[in-house]
Amino acid sequence: MLYELRVQSVANRVASVIQQFVAGMDSCALFWQMVKRCWKQFLPVFTNAGNKLTRNSFQDLFTIGWSPAGSNRREEEEATIFQWEWWLMAIQEQEVDHTFEELLVFITGADLLPPLGFPQSCNIDFYDQESGMRRIPYTSMCSLSLYLPRGVADEDQFKDLMNDALKASLGFGKV
Repeated sequence: MLYELRVQSVANRVASVIQQFVAGMDSCALFWQMVKRCWKQFLPVFTNAGNKLTRNSFQDLFTIGWSPAGSNRREEEEATIFQWEWWLMAIQEQEVDHTFEELLVFITGADLLPPLGFPQSCNIDFYDQESGMRRIPYTSMCSLSLYLPRGVADEDQFKDLMNDALKASLGFGKV
């Protein structure tokens, strides 16, 4: 009896929130009625479809901020991007201990793609390593940017940099 009262109490609290949601949706040209009629089309919007990220879908998120073609900086950026693409392939082949979802969290703060996509494309920009210093890749979640060092041509070096960057970011924003 006590259990049934608790269940009823929770159901009543949730019911009012659901009614308010439906009323709000219907206030916009009876939008909720359309959702009810065409519910299959709205599943990706209202539910987590669970689409797994792949290397190609992940790469499609990015625009690369290249230096002018033919410059020394451009050659260094191309070497880094080659390693970036190798690393994405290694993630897909499960040769490294990271996932595309972890990488997405590192860059955007989101653990899955928004149903309607990000408001802008993600960017890959570059920075120069200072002599005698080791700076790991970093991100700006506000601008959806990933910053990679120019001129990283060694797989192991790139892998170490990315591993250190992802380890350093674990727990960001968690209390």
